[in-house]
Amino acid sequence: MLSFLVRAIGLWFMAGAIVAVVVDGMKSIAAGRLVLTPAAKLWFDLSPGTLAAAQSWVQKHLGAFAWDPLAQAALALPSWALLVAIGAVFVWLGSLRRRRREDVAYEA
Repeated sequence: MLSFLVRAIGLWFMAGAIVAVVVDGMKSIAAGRLVLTPAAKLWFDLSPGTLAAAQSWVQKHLGAFAWDPLAQAALALPSWALLVAIGAVFVWLGSLRRRRREDVAYEA
């Protein structure tokens, strides 16, 4: 049941990536040039309070180095790329199977 939930969350992230690709595509066609929305801008547009809260949490618990070069580099990626990466991790985690005791017993 939990693995289904984790996979479903991953698929929602991937669906969000498809929406982000379509939005960037429409913006690119309208502008006549390639337009890629950074993940930080998307996050800020959707929920600026959670972005600020995430920044303060990361800086407090993981250190300023974890936010300034690392998290900002990830948030500078196109929003669709980051959503695909997060979604793929969730789908992969949800597809991992725990080895049952019977399988371990047969190997011994």
